[in-house]
Parts: sequence; C-alpha cells; structure tokens
Amino acid sequence: MPESAFSPHLPRIVRFGAFEVDFDARELRKRGLRLRVQRKPFQILELLLARRGELVTRQEIAERLWPGLYVNFDHSLNTAVNTLRQVLSDSPRTPRFIETRPGLGYIFVAPIEPVGTQSSVPSQTERIESLAVLPFENTAHDPATDYLGDGIADNVISSLSTLPGLRIVARTTAFRYRDPSADPAEIGRQLGVRALLMGKVTQRGDSLSVSSELIDSQTGWRLWGEQFERPAADAMTIERSIATRISTALRMHLDGQQRGRIAKQHTGNSEAYQNFLKGRFFYNKMTPDALQTSIAHFESAIAADPDYALAYAGLADVHSLFAFLNVLPSDQALVRARDLATTALRLDDELAEAHASLAGVKKLYDWDWEGAEREYLRALELNPNYAAGRQSYAAHLSAQGRSEEALREIRLAQQLDPLSLVINMEFAWHLYMARDFEASREQSLKTLELEPHFPAALHTLGIACEQLGEHDAAITHFRNACAFSGNHPAARAALAHAYAGSGRLDESRRVLQDLENTQSERGLSPYWLSVVYCELGEGDAAIAKLQQGLERRDVWMVWLAVEPRLDRLRPDPRFAELLRRIRLHNRAFTAIP
Repeated sequence: MPESAFSPHLPRIVRFGAFEVDFDARELRKRGLRLRVQRKPFQILELLLARRGELVTRQEIAERLWPGLYVNFDHSLNTAVNTLRQVLSDSPRTPRFIETRPGLGYIFVAPIEPVGTQSSVPSQTERIESLAVLPFENTAHDPATDYLGDGIADNVISSLSTLPGLRIVARTTAFRYRDPSADPAEIGRQLGVRALLMGKVTQRGDSLSVSSELIDSQTGWRLWGEQFERPAADAMTIERSIATRISTALRMHLDGQQRGRIAKQHTGNSEAYQNFLKGRFFYNKMTPDALQTSIAHFESAIAADPDYALAYAGLADVHSLFAFLNVLPSDQALVRARDLATTALRLDDELAEAHASLAGVKKLYDWDWEGAEREYLRALELNPNYAAGRQSYAAHLSAQGRSEEALREIRLAQQLDPLSLVINMEFAWHLYMARDFEASREQSLKTLELEPHFPAALHTLGIACEQLGEHDAAITHFRNACAFSGNHPAARAALAHAYAGSGRLDESRRVLQDLENTQSERGLSPYWLSVVYCELGEGDAAIAKLQQGLERRDVWMVWLAVEPRLDRLRPDPRFAELLRRIRLHNRAFTAIP
C-alpha cells in the first residue's frame, strides 16, 4: 500500500496556520519554505490530518507505522510525536495543533483548509499596499547590540515610507511587537496590514548575520526571505538590500527616482553609520539622559563623516525636543535646531525629517507660518507615511484655528501609528483646541487605555473635564498627572488652574507661588503661569507672563489664538498686540466664540 493512501479523501495540499502539507511531494512547508521532517513523523502528521478532530489511538498509529512487527513501539512513537511537535513549534501543554489524550492517543485540533495547486502560490500580479516592519530580534541577547536590530528595521521603514501607494506602520506602533513567536496573522489583523517584515540579527565580533522574511499575514505565505552574512561594517548595505528586495516582493512598479530613494546611501563610513543607529536608538527612549547620549553618538557620526546629513537631522530633532522638555531654554535650543536642520538640507534637500525640523523652528521660533507650511508639505511630499511629520503639521494647523484640517492630519498620523501615546494624546489636545470637549475627553480616555499612567493624557483629560464643568474630576486627573510625572510644572500649573476654577483660591495661589519660587530649577514656561493668573482674574499678571514668554520664545506661545483658558484676555488690546507679534492677528479663528 503506498504511503499516501493513509489519506485518500484529503486534498493533495492542505494548510493549517503557517504550514502546508503536500502529500504527493511528501513535503511539509512553513510559509513556503520546505522543512526537514523524518519519514515516521510525517506519516503521523498525515494520519492525524486525515482524521482531524478525531481521536487517533496509539494502537492505530502503531498498526499503520509498524504493521506486523513485534517491536516496543512506545518509545519510538513518543520520539516521533515529539519530533513532529518540534518541527511545528507546538507544545504538549498548550497545543495549537496536536493534543495528547494520555494513555489513549492524539487529536489534531487545528482547522485545515484545502489548497489548490494554483492558489497555493500567491498572485504574481496582486499588489500589496500595507506593511509593518517589526523590530529585528537580537538573537545574541547582548544589550550592547540592541541598537542594531532596531536601527536596521527603523531605516528600512524610513526607506519604504517614501514609496507612493504603500501604507507602512510607524515604528512606535510596529516596535511594540517584539515577541518572535507571535502569530503573524494576528499581528496583521491588529495592525490592519497585509504584509509583515520580520527578521533576526546576530553580531559576533566583526561578523554580522541578518535574516529577514516578508510574510503575507492573510495566508501565512512567505513572500520573500533571505539570509545575509557580512562583515559588521556592511550593515548599511544589508539594510538597502532588504528595502530593495521588499519593493520587488510587494510587486510595486517604481520609476528610477523612487528606486534611487530606496537604494540611497547616506554615508559610506561604517563608523558614522553605527553611531547614527545608536543615536536614533537612544533618541527614541525620550528621557533626558538618553537624549544626551544620543547627542554624543550623532556628533560622533558627524565627526566620522562631516557630510552625513541624517546625523545633522537627528541632532536637530534632539534640540527641538529639548525646547519642549525644558532641557535648554527655548531660544537657545531652537536656534541650534535651525542651524542643524539647515545644514542637513544643504547636504541633502530630500530629507523629510530635516524639512519637518526646520518647519518646527519656523513655527515655534520665527512665527513664520507660511514658511513652516511649505516645509511641512515638502516633508510629507517626500514621505507620505511620516507619522511624526503629520503629527507636527496637525499642531501647526490647530494653532491657527484650522481645526478641520488639523483633525484630518492627526487622524492620518493615528492610522499610521495607532499605538503611539503621543499621537493619541495630541488628538485629544486638538479636539480640545477645536472646543469639542466631549470628544477630547473620550479620546483622552482611549489614550489612557493604552497606558493608564500617561501624564500627558491625564492632563488633556483634566482640561477637557474643566471645560465641561467637572472641576472635581479635573482636579483628580491633574493630581494623578503630577504624581506620574514627578510633579512636572505643566501638571502643577494645570492643577492650580483647576483649583482656581473650582473656587479654591488659596490652594491655587499656594501652588502658583511654589511654581514661581522653583521656576529657575525646572525651566518653567511663562505660558503655563499665565493660564493660572488668568483664571485667578489677575489679567495684568497674565499678560506680563505672556510678554515674558514672547521674549523667551516659549514654545507654548503658538497656542495663544485658540487656547480656551485664555478667553478672558481676548478683549484686552495688549493680548491683540501679542497675537500681532506672533503673526496670528489676522487669522480667522472659527473656534473662538
């Protein structure tokens, strides 16, 4: 009897999970790759598939595999089943495929589906339009080389993001999926993408091994895969090779300019490239200490290659962030960011990140709204999938009272980076500035579902509740924001404002005085103090703080035109003069009553 006669009623090819069994070829494949499996384990799999959902006894298996032989088959059977489970990455305790009935036999519990000989191969004409690049697994488990897997994946994202018609998930969301054993179909469902790029990186001394595979999340089929064995100095060439091959595997038809962007080499210096990867790795940690470390690496990259535009853009991003985090005075940080972004663009005018950085300086420091708009639009033209760029552009629009446009942009950013805490929080912020306080409260609550202790979302929740008249709830949220932010001045100022709004004036003044006394230690924004003075009815002090913020180029001053908490000041001619000086006096603010 031929071995394939074990399953005469089964289709010749069946699929379960990421696996396929071809009975005629006697092959087991995972995502299209043939797996090595011995004869007896394959026969057991064949028999279990033929009786899917039914108990197949140990005696039946013995009679099939060892007919007429007087052998002690218990040990041989156990060995064969264990081998099969290893090939399938299955567990006897938590089985996905083969469930053991102790002392009786086995049941194949996963659903199976027939695969036609033509449909088993993905269409060679169907274009895939959505992709997530997951962080590459560091198989050496050496923390000193963690930057490498993240950096290669991050740069592949940046390269592919420039392609038209391809939606690629931003790193903030994609990098939350670090479990190498996770089911690609489930990840694809959660992210709403058709394809996933997964990979592994191992660096031992001067040797670098990178393996990657592109997977169709709907079928589990492996669309492309390759192993790269190169000297560690060649990491940048591996990254370019992966991006180029993926564009082909996704069946994208690119022109010469688009192909050039993917294959673009930003530096030929390996030392500079390695330091750039480390700089981005520490930048993404977003802590003051990590940001200082990122500066050191970006500067080392520039020292190794003075024409490395990406490193200048990275330094510009850090200094722009310093202005918001009060690590440096705003005017000092933003002037430095402008110089760095300008240098990056002089070296390479097609860097979306540098255009966005320059746009931020034009908005926050120069109050050049038209110039900032041109830079943002250029950045998004170069990289339509630039979630952070859309996030910043949304803030640009929101500050001018262009609420509908701002909300459209922040929704696009959220689609690209759905698990980003900052983007979700800023969605709530823009709803607040658009005076849709109910929606702002709901979006804040959704953000807190992602991270219950996120101070910025607690802050947006508090300011929305204030505007809805829920003062006690607002105070609670601001207190929590203080607790989880280490008593950040912005959270304490918001708390003082809420105290004043609820009539607890003594408590408000006590917090305000404490802020005034400690502002030199924490780099307090005059804007925040102005908001408190305004609620206390001290208009002269509120205006004075805003004038101080104007002189310091306080980054929060751009919100003057739309901030609901400053409405009491709007009839004051001095407030109108402030708006004129930041070039917002002639804007149409439909959100302001």
